[in-house]
Amino acid sequence: MALPPSIPTSFVPHPSSAAVRRRSDLTGAFAFFGYGVLALVVGLAIAVFIYNSILSATQAKKDAELAQAVAAIDPSTVSGFVHLRDRLSSGKNLLGKHVALSNFYRTFVTLMPRNTRLSALHITSAETGVITLEATGAAKSFNALAASSKSFAADGRIKDAIFSSIKVQDNAVTFTLSATIDPSLTVFDPSVSTSAAATTTP
Repeated sequence: MALPPSIPTSFVPHPSSAAVRRRSDLTGAFAFFGYGVLALVVGLAIAVFIYNSILSATQAKKDAELAQAVAAIDPSTVSGFVHLRDRLSSGKNLLGKHVALSNFYRTFVTLMPRNTRLSALHITSAETGVITLEATGAAKSFNALAASSKSFAADGRIKDAIFSSIKVQDNAVTFTLSATIDPSLTVFDPSVSTSAAATTTP
């Protein structure tokens, strides 16, 4: 049986106006977001370009100032400063190797008891840098020698102190002392010399 001509054989639904509007809104939102990102990137690129230009101008200015300062330097003045530096360095090396016994004598007298006296004192410096002490003297008693040995050990700068050839003679104890001296006691120290001079000045 054939269908009447007024009845269609297929049906295709048409999109509603609401769906079309929603797609249009989403497309507009994405486009707006894309334009915003593009504007941000362009702004950052412009900012980087401007900052780079500022840095380049600053560097060029500093380079010009440096070149001007170098050109203004007097070669004779530079030579004088170099010569003065060499002299100061040489003087420092000489003072570093200079032997000054004032600090040693001051320390030695402080560590030795007052009732002990020396009749001879010899200080020898070897090429290896070892400084040795040889002395002979007399003390009032054995306790004075024990006190001296204890003082040397406590201070630590007069090392390996050995009292030998101990004899009782004329109500005194004679002895021979051998020891090694810390190099710090024999090196020239301007501060020590200054303080010593200030102490002795009336």
